[in-house]
Amino acid sequence: MDHDSSWYSSQLSASVPEYNYDWQILLARAYSNEGNTGAASEVVRQMRETAVTPLQGNIADIIDAQVKSRAGNYKAASNILSSINVMTLPADVANYYYSLSARVDEATGKYLDAGLNYLNLADSVNADKKAAIYERASVALSKASPKELMNAYRQARKNGDETTCGFIEYALINKNQSAKSKERLMKSFMEKYPDHPVLAKKAVSADEVKDTSTASGNLGNGDTIAVFLPLSGPYAKIIGNPVKVGILSSYRDRGISLNLKFYDTAASSIPVLYSQAKADKAKIIIGPIIKEQVNDLMAQKPTIPVIALNQGSAQPNTSNIYYLTLAPENDMYNASLEMQKDHINSPVIIAPRNERGDRMANALNSYWTADNRKGISLCYYEDMNTIESTVKSCLNSYKSYDGVYIYGTPLETSKIKDSARAYIGDSAIYYAGSKSNDGLTQSAIAASLNGIKLGDQPWMLKDSSAKRRIQEVLPKANGDTLRSFAIGYDSLNLALHLKDLTENKGQSIRGLSGDISITENGKLKRIITWIRVGN
Repeated sequence: MDHDSSWYSSQLSASVPEYNYDWQILLARAYSNEGNTGAASEVVRQMRETAVTPLQGNIADIIDAQVKSRAGNYKAASNILSSINVMTLPADVANYYYSLSARVDEATGKYLDAGLNYLNLADSVNADKKAAIYERASVALSKASPKELMNAYRQARKNGDETTCGFIEYALINKNQSAKSKERLMKSFMEKYPDHPVLAKKAVSADEVKDTSTASGNLGNGDTIAVFLPLSGPYAKIIGNPVKVGILSSYRDRGISLNLKFYDTAASSIPVLYSQAKADKAKIIIGPIIKEQVNDLMAQKPTIPVIALNQGSAQPNTSNIYYLTLAPENDMYNASLEMQKDHINSPVIIAPRNERGDRMANALNSYWTADNRKGISLCYYEDMNTIESTVKSCLNSYKSYDGVYIYGTPLETSKIKDSARAYIGDSAIYYAGSKSNDGLTQSAIAASLNGIKLGDQPWMLKDSSAKRRIQEVLPKANGDTLRSFAIGYDSLNLALHLKDLTENKGQSIRGLSGDISITENGKLKRIITWIRVGN
């Protein structure tokens, strides 16, 4: 995979029919690697339609499983992989199958199966890669239960597979709680398997594996995620419960066996809850969502990775704290990126004259000037009655604005745009963010924001059956409620992918709230979607 999806798409377009299937494989994988699982699934659908041989059908299944695992739906991926007879696959396809199956097995807590798949993969890779694969096999097997290991050992002994027997025995030895017994058993192991590959590498004990997974955020079957939310009191209805519903919905969709433990931040202090989470052996904390409580948690200097759902007054330079928030500054960051893509030179922001309007204007100006651009012009309005006069006095003497960002309600945004057009015309591009979008129906967006470029969470920009189902669960849901649900949904997905994202900075996950990635300096980035409303 040396190129991006656009390159593979062009190769597919120029290909002769006999090679189309090969290019479809690469294009689907490229889309998946970029996090565009929707486009990847569409290519897989085309592969299934054009598949002629059983092998092509199996390959389509394997790529489909890879796409589903990339989207975090490990249960569906596991079901697909389990239906494939690996014995019928050519060696190169079988290798890809074993590698993918092992990763999916690890994600779903099937550590014995993961270890055995890694061992199958190690049989056919070169010497340079073999040691690393054996290491992963050993780590996976160390997490399997003694009963599973003993059953697998009997089967491997029956098959005469000495290498697998050795790895399983080694895993069982490391589960022994007595240091003296472990030393005696290891001595016997070395006499029995003097040339076993597990002895040629640095052994990884079960305790070391546990420590590594805790530090990196790698989650496995039965691990605990602590969730700090206001589940009683005034904040429960408007943010606590919608986020909780989102997390539980994501959990059901993922098909992984985790222990989700919810802590009510309205019922106890953050220091007490943090101590409880540590006692409960939580591997990741999601939350809090109240700003002051985020401050309180940061004061504890948490050693557990934290996915905070708001930003505190200060953001400590700590590698295990990530901020997945609905802070409106994220709209401003994305607006700056979008205006740069549109080659805007002289933008203006029109915002209410209040603390929130000031905050947004300063944030957009900060992001815009970070790349040595000249500052953004500011226009403030008092209320609906002063919009027309404010826009006139601010814009009438200027004719060079080519971009206008409007921060206001849908009604305010519509009136501001109509007023602004009278002075700077249609040569400017008009932008608005989530405050201007109630997100409930597509028709409501089109009616009030026609012609504006609107940036918001992807699922807030179109009608969908998923949104309708959530509105049934939360019958009084407004746009902010739905965005809170999406942040909750994505927070669990982020927790499951945190290790991959921190180790592979170029990767991202496509969520309901946007494309989520970790930057080179360890900061979380959420990119929203932009559409031009109407004509």
